[in-house]
Amino acid sequence: MGVHIQMIKNIVILALFVVNGTLVYAFVVRNPPPPPQPFTPQIVPVNQDMAQEATLEPAPLELITPRENYGTLTEQLRERGVSEDLIRQMVLATIDRDFLLDQQAQRIDTPYWKRPPRDNYETVLATLELEDNKRNMLLEIFGDEIIDDPLFENLFKPLNETLAFLSSDKQIALDSLIRSNQAASTPRDGGFLRENWVDRQTSEQDLERAIQELLSQDEYMEYQLRESALAGTMRRSMDGLDSSEQEYRDIYEIRNALETNAVTLSGREGRQELLAAREEANQQIEDYLGPQRFEEYERLQDPVYRSLQSVGERYGTSDANVLAVYEVTNDAASRIQEVTENSDLSRSERRQKMSEIQTDTHVQVTDILGEEAAKSVQQNTSRFIFRRAGRGSRR
Repeated sequence: MGVHIQMIKNIVILALFVVNGTLVYAFVVRNPPPPPQPFTPQIVPVNQDMAQEATLEPAPLELITPRENYGTLTEQLRERGVSEDLIRQMVLATIDRDFLLDQQAQRIDTPYWKRPPRDNYETVLATLELEDNKRNMLLEIFGDEIIDDPLFENLFKPLNETLAFLSSDKQIALDSLIRSNQAASTPRDGGFLRENWVDRQTSEQDLERAIQELLSQDEYMEYQLRESALAGTMRRSMDGLDSSEQEYRDIYEIRNALETNAVTLSGREGRQELLAAREEANQQIEDYLGPQRFEEYERLQDPVYRSLQSVGERYGTSDANVLAVYEVTNDAASRIQEVTENSDLSRSERRQKMSEIQTDTHVQVTDILGEEAAKSVQQNTSRFIFRRAGRGSRR
């Protein structure tokens, strides 16, 4: 009975599938979708002016680049509404490119296995001439206002970083003097010749005279305060001293008056002249700064102290410990001086006592700084300590 009922259910389900399939087929075949309508373009009236504007092609940007027509190039760029700052940059870049191409065309490369020529005097003169031609072109195109444009500072104010108080003309002339002099003084190939050294000294003196003739008295003094050998020495040796500009200028005046032209003799006599001049200068500087600040100033002149400062920076030593080690080295120099001046000691006894002083000094420095920093002190200051002992220890 149950089997017959199940069969009847299956027959009914199958019949429903057949009926549904028939209905779907009849709907699709007898009611197809409407065919697609053909596209008919619509004509929209266009304003005549708009049509002309749409069909016009932009004119090509054709800028001339011949080397003698930088002015015409400038006018073309202005006509196209380019900003003045951008025009100046573009013109300068174009000029630089053309000059660079000229230099490359004239360059003679040295084979890698040969030494390049050291005499570049002609090259420097040619470069200076090219720079002068650039300046003339730019002045002709843009007028005098180009001189103060920061973009052109390297050309019109080549020494502005340190000598900004000088006019553009004087900076250019001074830069030319210095560069041509340096090129002419380039060492020649071969061994050392005293004649070459004499030539260089003469060249430096000639340069100094030319600079004095170029600058006014006040300008020359300002130049010396920045560029002289004494100025460089003072900046290095006074680094760390809390000094004002006026103090720097006053101390420079003292040292320049006494030291710069102090040496009139050569050899041992000349060195004695210089030492005497420095002693006199130091006395005047002490009177100017006062005892406490002069003591600090004098330490900064001492290569031993400067070496100790470097050791302190490297190994993280405090200023107080650096100063303590400095006092130890001063004491060592005084003791060494006493030993060297003691004529009652034999050579072996003198050598033994100096060895004892060195050992004792190293022990004291190690107690203050530690072994690694103390080793650095010994390696970097011993030669200065012995040299000082030979001249007499500092106060």
